[in-house]
Amino acid sequence: MLIYKEYYQRYTSKAGRLKKTINWLSFSRLALFVLFLFLAYRSTQTGSGITISFTVVFLALFFVVVKWYDRLEQELIFYKTLSKVNEDEARFVETNRSQYDEGREYENVQHPYSYDLDIFSTGGLFSYLNRCSTEFGKEALKSSLLQPDISAIKPRQEAVKELSDKVEFRQKLFAHGSIHEGKKADLEKLKEWIDSKETLIHKTLYLLLMVFPVVTIGSLVYYLIKDSDAAFRIFYSLFVINLIIAFSFAKRITKQLSVSSSVTKILQSYKAQLLLIEEENFQSDLLKQYQQKLKDGNQSASQLLKQLASLFDYLETIINLLVSILLNGLFLFHIHILYRLGNWKKKHANKINDWLLLIGEVEALNSFANFSYNNSSFCFPEVNDRPAFEAKELGHILIKPGKRITNDVSFNQQKFVILTGSNMSGKSTFLRTVGTNLVLAKAGSVVCAAQMQFYPFDIFVSMRITDSLQESESLFYAELKRLQSIIQHLQAGNITFVILDEILRGTNSNDKRNGTIGLIRKMAKENTFGIIATHDVVVADLIKEYSDYIANKAFESQIINDELLFDYKLKEGVCNTLSASYLMKKMGVIDSDGKS
Repeated sequence: MLIYKEYYQRYTSKAGRLKKTINWLSFSRLALFVLFLFLAYRSTQTGSGITISFTVVFLALFFVVVKWYDRLEQELIFYKTLSKVNEDEARFVETNRSQYDEGREYENVQHPYSYDLDIFSTGGLFSYLNRCSTEFGKEALKSSLLQPDISAIKPRQEAVKELSDKVEFRQKLFAHGSIHEGKKADLEKLKEWIDSKETLIHKTLYLLLMVFPVVTIGSLVYYLIKDSDAAFRIFYSLFVINLIIAFSFAKRITKQLSVSSSVTKILQSYKAQLLLIEEENFQSDLLKQYQQKLKDGNQSASQLLKQLASLFDYLETIINLLVSILLNGLFLFHIHILYRLGNWKKKHANKINDWLLLIGEVEALNSFANFSYNNSSFCFPEVNDRPAFEAKELGHILIKPGKRITNDVSFNQQKFVILTGSNMSGKSTFLRTVGTNLVLAKAGSVVCAAQMQFYPFDIFVSMRITDSLQESESLFYAELKRLQSIIQHLQAGNITFVILDEILRGTNSNDKRNGTIGLIRKMAKENTFGIIATHDVVVADLIKEYSDYIANKAFESQIINDELLFDYKLKEGVCNTLSASYLMKKMGVIDSDGKS
């Protein structure tokens, strides 16, 4: 899409301008520091008030430039990240290949459909959708695909529809979350800090200790006004006592410091993400609800996280020995920060997890919104209160638009389809097309169809059975267990859509046929929605017994100019075309007389 290339140019240009400014500030920072050192030296030599004043001014300017430099450096990283986001998205639109995390850690062969539909495989559905920059975003996206809240389908559709057009919002949310590396380990540190029950400083002790800096500053002021030696001795003594008091809290400060050095940057990232969500003008009810959850009295979640990040940041000034001596000798500064840190934790720490989970939910919705934006021809399916499934021009999202073949499907009159077709004719792809679009529909996403109505069925798929060496379990037995779990789920009264691909491969033809027919009869008894692909055309004769329940569909192939051709279009009836022996002969695996 042109918009991604335009944004790439815009953000790359912005990053370039920032880089030039930063280079200039880097030189200015060095020059100001050199001038400060020179004037400080001259001040010691001359004692001139003007020279001392200029020394203070240049020191202040140095700190201003340092602060400015740090802020622009963060902006530069942000715009570089946005530039890369658009570069990656433009490449994705052109190639249909995702560079994002596949979610392999979520793969579970026991799940009713995720393994069979290749949701977490290389180039699978998760990586195709995933535009989450945080672990909790990926968790939310995973849950949307595997355990969706079907009561929230319509509100989620409205949220996805609104977010679809908010390209800059979506990209900035992703960019802020992507800036900091090593987030997972740092997030664990933050969670440990939240869960720890220690009280840093009791309020009574804190109030008593704060008497010391008050008297210290008071004695210093009195000395400066009255030039009293006694006041200076009191000031000096209290300065040393304050340092001793601060040192006595070194162990507690160090413990908090081990957390602050890890989490300050991710807190800044999360704060920026929360601020974006809080300030965006949303219209859909679900997104407005999310915004309401980020309000805590007169303060917002982003303001509170900013406070926490600042407290950790202030705590880190103890590393600078000169600054630490000055601040603690005068103010017991780090004890004050330690108390405020404990107070913040007591009031707000239990809310952090909810705020982060909310970021995750918005990131998951953003992923679906990005999917919708990139595929403007896709539709939001209509949710039915009664079991139904019908779609026009249904296709598989992982196939590039130029190569994608779509089909109309309906399971409303006959609820169960027996699908026949030769090898390579598209049966398995079609089964995954049906399953994947049902998964997307339940998540509140757009689907790869011109029109679709559906009921949020439970989904069970048996296409990719794997054996288990740990449990000494054969493929055949593993498949029987999967089929058993499907039947038990149906018999429990769950309204389910079942997708089966060439079941019982590990037995002989007659046994396989009898088992397949018996299973379909069981499905008919439970009045189950579903589809089964098979090469055994005899199975299709069941339509004679269950004409109101079963429909026969087929994918056909043709041999034209000695080439086997497939159109991948779904047709009524049964396929009688065989392709295996033809392909084996063509590839020289067997001779034309059938001998190897």
